[in-house]
Amino acid sequence: MLRRNFSLSNSYGEFIRGDIRHAENVKNAPAIIICHGFKGFKDWGFFPSLAENLAETGYVSLAFNFSRNGFGTDTQNFTNLDLFAKNTYTHEIEDLGCVINAIQNEKIGKGLIDPSRIGLLGHSRGAGIVLLYASKNENIETVVTWAAISTVERFSEDQINAWTQNGYIEMENKRTKQIMRIERDLLQDIEKNKSELNILAAAEKIEIPTMLIHGANDDSVSQSESQEIYKHLSSEVKEIHIIEDANHTFGIVHPMQSRSEEYSVVLDLTEAWFDKYFLR
Repeated sequence: MLRRNFSLSNSYGEFIRGDIRHAENVKNAPAIIICHGFKGFKDWGFFPSLAENLAETGYVSLAFNFSRNGFGTDTQNFTNLDLFAKNTYTHEIEDLGCVINAIQNEKIGKGLIDPSRIGLLGHSRGAGIVLLYASKNENIETVVTWAAISTVERFSEDQINAWTQNGYIEMENKRTKQIMRIERDLLQDIEKNKSELNILAAAEKIEIPTMLIHGANDDSVSQSESQEIYKHLSSEVKEIHIIEDANHTFGIVHPMQSRSEEYSVVLDLTEAWFDKYFLR
């Protein structure tokens, strides 16, 4: 199994850092792009395992950090909290587009990837991003979501009032104990681009095969959010799987020590889905 890093610069001159995994002799293979969620990063928990398994199956897997997720060159710690503070949904959609454009323009994955066969996989907020992107772009073959959010409006009235008054809100990262500030950029993005960031409306425009997976015991994002997305999807080929006893991360913590039973089920479902549409 081979792994190589890549670095792209978006239209703001910010870096999108990621890695590509693939089998040694792979050529013109389908690409699966993996998108992390809020306070997430490409090397969190199950993402490296997921990328490795997809590569072993015959895909080229790409995992990357959104340019404003708070990570720099350190692969395990938030060191750019100033960028995290200014991150937005729209910015992440643009970052994903930047990665896909780089594939199609052969800036990354040249000879390895068939640019006409791209699948997306997103977790939590990243799942919302891939749905929003897929609803407006025809260069995606299929989508898989894990613990998807169904709306970008996720803040309480008290939080919004404090946000408006102070210009920011703060929250603790339970893993690192860092206090992470979110400035007005995110709130303004939600208010200004309400229709463009409507995930349920986006689902109504998605006609490609789509599978949603969610934990029955997810206390971060309710399983009802995936169920709402499923109802709104226009695709004639769609599935939803609610995993019994699974939480938001399917029993995986960071760093990942071993596969949980719930994660193994999710991984099997995901690989079988992609195989059905790419390796048939």
